[in-house]
Amino acid sequence: MTPTRTVPIPAFLRRNAWDLGIWLLLVALVGYYTTLIPSFGDFQMASISKNSLPLVYLAIGQAIIVIAGGIDLSIGSQMVLSGAVAAQVMDERSFVATLILGMIIVLGGAVLNGIVGWVVNVSAVPDIVVTLATSFIWSGMALVVLPSPGGGTSPGFRELFTGSEFGTGTNYVNSMVMIVIPMVLFVYILRRRRVGLSVYAIGSDRNAAYLSGVDVRVAKIWSYAFGGAMAAMAGLATMAITGIGDPRASVGANATLKSVAAIVLGGVALTGGTGSIVGVVAAAIVLFFLNPILSAKGIDPNTAQVMEGSLIVIVMMIAGYSEHRRRRAT
Repeated sequence: MTPTRTVPIPAFLRRNAWDLGIWLLLVALVGYYTTLIPSFGDFQMASISKNSLPLVYLAIGQAIIVIAGGIDLSIGSQMVLSGAVAAQVMDERSFVATLILGMIIVLGGAVLNGIVGWVVNVSAVPDIVVTLATSFIWSGMALVVLPSPGGGTSPGFRELFTGSEFGTGTNYVNSMVMIVIPMVLFVYILRRRRVGLSVYAIGSDRNAAYLSGVDVRVAKIWSYAFGGAMAAMAGLATMAITGIGDPRASVGANATLKSVAAIVLGGVALTGGTGSIVGVVAAAIVLFFLNPILSAKGIDPNTAQVMEGSLIVIVMMIAGYSEHRRRRAT
């Protein structure tokens, strides 16, 4: 009988040190936040978990694309477009109808962004150029679909993401579940399925992946399709939280920048081929959590934005240095 092989704990810790560090940072921030406010309970937990959902989804989608060696500057605009479409078609519908429509929108987001990945492959134009152009297309389409904030969805659909039919309350279980499900799903896909391993392979070395028999074009398209699906999820979550659709381009631009910051903080190398969804999820919540902490400290929004930007720059420098050392060692 062959003995079961176990991974030594020190080796596991070395491989996942960054992810563990980000989660510990999140726990530390939550602990620090409890000392800044009179009381910390279910309402605060619900507020943090539900309001971080859109950024978590965007960060997961952006991470998959960047791991594959690309980048998507239109992911925030896709979120806005998905939210606008959802607000229009779900208004005054039943829960079952809104659930079905939500699934269709997620599938549509995957197809739409998969086409973007196909265009990147066929045109050989850098991802950053193609997605910058498509960001304007998606933003314009959102305004066509929903010229001004409005629309709505069913109370049950809002409860699915927020734990409350009105979008506010003390139930944080639903939003926690909605964070864990996509995280576990994509960890499994990226680490255990052929398509996920192909995504890592083309991000690490496209030529080596091709010589190893990986269909680099299909893997690229899949990475963008996954990113589009998560952008659509972010749009649905935003609409469920607020109760309306918001077609403003500025919302999408800000969300895109934060998604890039979240993946860098989460340990995903912008050069591709490296990173984990687990760390990215924690990093997205950390980035969202900075604003409540700074507000509780009495720091004005302008100064808070400067501090947040400075933190992101420092983290990017540390991540870049770590990646440089890793490549030199390799």
